[in-house]
Amino acid sequence: MEEFDHEVDAPRGATSREWEVFVREDTADPLTHVGSVSAPSADIAREQAASLFARTAVTLWLCPADETHRYQTDAATLGTGKTGDDATMSVDEMESETLRGENR
Repeated sequence: MEEFDHEVDAPRGATSREWEVFVREDTADPLTHVGSVSAPSADIAREQAASLFARTAVTLWLCPADETHRYQTDAATLGTGKTGDDATMSVDEMESETLRGENR
């Protein structure tokens, strides 16, 4: 078996950009985040997202990942499923984290 010897979260190349993908499967449904794609332009990102995520979607939205920010209240928790664990992220931790989990 081969060793995993390359860095997965390496910075993206200058010709690639990460795009967050949101879909709505029915007109009455809310938009749901389904994943991300890497592409040099919005048009190519749309093609990739449509082939990966939009088989049953009526709406597909793309947002540049580097322009997407996430926020939570202090009371929101990210439970790990273990009883007694407190996985709440402080505001400082949240603000220093990017969508990919890298520190700025």
